[in-house]
Amino acid sequence: LFKNGVIKKTVIIKGNKLKRWRHFIVVIGTIPSLLVYIILCMVLFEYVTGFYWLLDWLIYIISGLVWIYPAAKIIKWLADNEAH
Repeated sequence: LFKNGVIKKTVIIKGNKLKRWRHFIVVIGTIPSLLVYIILCMVLFEYVTGFYWLLDWLIYIISGLVWIYPAAKIIKWLADNEAH
């Protein structure tokens, strides 16, 4: 309950049901979020691509890597909460 000067909430649930629900919630939230991101990128690409090939490559590479940071944060949160 009290660890390293931080008060943590503890939930006592029989078995690993809470862990399974966290995974389910992450999947339900992550997949639609990625789909929305992909659709927004596709709409944006209609306006900003086609001018110069190097610019096109940069846009595709950056947009392909940008989603990794938020996804890594979510996975780190899930891993930190599941380790206890």
